[in-house]
Amino acid sequence: MSSGGSLQTLKEGTLYKRGKINTEWRQRQFVLNGKQLSYFKGGRHVPSGIIELREVRRVSDINADGIFQIETPVRTFDIRGETRDDLQTWIDAIRDAKSKLNQTLPK
Repeated sequence: MSSGGSLQTLKEGTLYKRGKINTEWRQRQFVLNGKQLSYFKGGRHVPSGIIELREVRRVSDINADGIFQIETPVRTFDIRGETRDDLQTWIDAIRDAKSKLNQTLPK
């Protein structure tokens, strides 16, 4: 395990995620740290899901519908927020965390 506070919360807040099976938009609490993006249905006890940053292939820009995507080898997550500015701060934070993580991984 590396030092340097990689599990420190970098960003947290409410976003909407489209479900994999039930494709309706669901409000979730998201928490980004230096290794993963977790999302929760209710309180911050047990995550409903975890996106490992090392597995993220791409974080898209915001599209015309106000949605961005996080692509992994097994799934593409559709995410939207309250405002485009809020979404952009999430995109920047995820990309930055992913970039810093990539610098610490063995090549």
